[in-house]
Amino acid sequence: MLRDWSDVYSIGITEIDEQHRGFFEAAHRLYEGILDREGRNAVVEAIAFMRDYANRHFQTEEVFMREHDYPGLKDHLRQHAAFFRRLDELENDLMIFGPSQDLADRALDITQDWLIDHIADEDMLYALHVKTEDSRATV
Repeated sequence: MLRDWSDVYSIGITEIDEQHRGFFEAAHRLYEGILDREGRNAVVEAIAFMRDYANRHFQTEEVFMREHDYPGLKDHLRQHAAFFRRLDELENDLMIFGPSQDLADRALDITQDWLIDHIADEDMLYALHVKTEDSRATV
């Protein structure tokens, strides 16, 4: 079952929350494409979106983390690199084998893993760091 965006996933940083919402919406489009038996075509759109999204979103996050001296930056950067490796594998398979339902399913798995594991857990950590840092600055 695909998860919907809710405030539970909000990290309290407007620009990043809006980007996360967009990622949820893209996951739903891919899922709907798979259900409508258009998974072969949906995967091409999903991979292109994920690449574009990751480039923009990761840059936003990384600038933000550097500005706030986030101590977990190196680990977070490794996670971003791991996401790109998984995406590269999908793109390679797409070029070699063409679009397929299996590839669409894998893209959906990557999307769901990222939504649940990274946004809900990892991004929340740096948001807490920023909030703590901001509350110290105002005291």
